[in-house]
Amino acid sequence: TEPADELICGDEKAAYGDQAYYTHARHDRLAEANIKDRLMRRANRHHPELPPRQKLRNRLIAKVRAAVERPFAVFKEHYGMRRVRFFNLAANRTQCMLAACAYNLRTMIGALFPPAERRA
Repeated sequence: TEPADELICGDEKAAYGDQAYYTHARHDRLAEANIKDRLMRRANRHHPELPPRQKLRNRLIAKVRAAVERPFAVFKEHYGMRRVRFFNLAANRTQCMLAACAYNLRTMIGALFPPAERRA
């Protein structure tokens, strides 16, 4: 999780992440930078069960994260991008851009023609 700290540049309004990214030190750094902490909480040895309020908070954060992480799941599962294929950065960047274009087209088709209309 150390590289995660380098991703924070200071102009963010909120930082989202799963339970692996939460630490008290990171929480304090985000508070000092006036960035909202939207890192999911996890149970630990001293608190084996999360309180209901924390569970609700995690569910609300998960809804936002799901919208962001879904394209990455599609890239990996449907477009075969678990690993990049090329050795140079330009070719890999092009592959990622084409995958993003394909995902956007797929999303746009779904928005313009809902499933009921596509079957007709």
